[in-house]
Amino acid sequence: YKDEMKAMRPSLSVLLNHLDYIVKLVGVDYVGLGSDFDGIEAPPLELNGVENMPLITKALLERGYSKKDIQKILGGNFKRVFT
Repeated sequence: YKDEMKAMRPSLSVLLNHLDYIVKLVGVDYVGLGSDFDGIEAPPLELNGVENMPLITKALLERGYSKKDIQKILGGNFKRVFT
């Protein structure tokens, strides 16, 4: 069963492609990622828990996102909206 679930998990690049699409669609000021894994059936292969979240930061830098935009995506936008 564990091998079956692993085979169903997408790569991190799938998540990043979705993120790129949404950023292009609505702008970086309206995008945010949470750190909880509650309710998702198949997280990306590389993300086994919150301890792997730095992989997202690294990948966003590699895709050309600025540090400022990454801060927005990884919490800054939530903070702006909820305060």
